[in-house]
This record gives sequence, C-alpha cells and structure tokens, in this order.
Amino acid sequence: MLLPATSSLRAEELVFKGLKQGLTLFIPEKESFGHWLTLLDQRLNAAKDFFQGGTILVELGERKLTPGELAGLRKILGKYRMRIKDFNPIAKKRFVPRSKEQSPISTGVLLVKGTVRSGQRMENEGDIVVKGDLNPGGEIVATGDIIVLGALRGVAHAGAGGNMQAEIVAFSLSPVQLRIAHLISRAPEGRKGRQGPEVAYIKGEKIVVERL
Repeated sequence: MLLPATSSLRAEELVFKGLKQGLTLFIPEKESFGHWLTLLDQRLNAAKDFFQGGTILVELGERKLTPGELAGLRKILGKYRMRIKDFNPIAKKRFVPRSKEQSPISTGVLLVKGTVRSGQRMENEGDIVVKGDLNPGGEIVATGDIIVLGALRGVAHAGAGGNMQAEIVAFSLSPVQLRIAHLISRAPEGRKGRQGPEVAYIKGEKIVVERL
C-alpha cells in the first residue's frame, strides 16, 4: 500500500508500504533527514484520514539517527497519533546512542474492565477485550483483534499496522466507524443495535459483518 502520488519503491522516494510484518515507512538515505521529515509531514497531512492512529515500522537502510532526528520523527508521527513500533535491524545496530531506542511494547491482550467513554482512546500492540460498551466518542486501536462484550457504538480499529486477518467482535455493532487494517466501514443509516453477537472481518476488498 503506497501513499498517494507514490508509484514505486525507488531509493529516492519516501514510501509507506503494507508488508507482512505491518505498515512500514521507508526513508531514503539520500538528502538530509530534515528534508524527509518535512515531506513526511506533508504526505501524512494529505492523507490524514487514512493514516490517523496506529503503529508503524521504520526502514532507514544504512542511515543512523541522532537523538534530535529521532525526536523529530516521533513528533511528526505523533501529530497524526502514530507511534513507531520498531526499526529495521540495521538501524537498530547503528542508532546512536542505543539507550535512546524505543522500548519494546507488549504484544499481549489488553483487558479493559468497564465502558470506554467519549474522549477515551485505548491502544494495544495485540488484542483488546472490553468488558463493557464502547460509547460514541470513544476509540479502540489494536494491532490484533477487538472484542467488545457489550455495545460497540464508537470507533474501533483492529489490525492497525496492516493485519488483514484481524476481526472485530461485539454483542451489538452500531459503530461510528470500523477499521480493519487499511479498510474503513461505517454502520448503514437506520441500522439498529442489539441484534446479537456479530463479527466484522475483511472479505475480498471490503469489511463484512455477520451474525455469530
């Protein structure tokens, strides 16, 4: 999956691509890092509805980052509620100083006891289980599956980072928005909740919802 106006993986291009390990940002070794940060900000702003939220892998090739460059990268990604999941192995070995590297994030299950209310946002590298409702204005983002043991009426993004096998399960699905990997779906107008447990998943090139 490439950003708009990007057509190939040539070494001189700033590219987002959905790989098996997740959404990956390729930053070329040529030009200054500041140049690519400016371009990254412009690209993300142009596609902010698509890239808002989630985690990302960063491929730097042989480039090594200073603490200031790393801070600049995280600041721009943070504007669009994105986090760095990991760097490529070469960048890890060459990053200076090593003590500034981002700590690994758990890939287990996040259990949320109670309702996710308006203004709350839950994120996890792995699955999320909510023992309650997801209210309008609330948001859940997981790289794995999302299970809501109640009514899902907010925004749920499963498979953040590109996992197209992820699923969203809820006792009642009446979302403001559902996202799985890069695909987005909204509940049809007039759809009533409390229809019993349902699951949303990717079939072909769209998100489908079925009764359990």
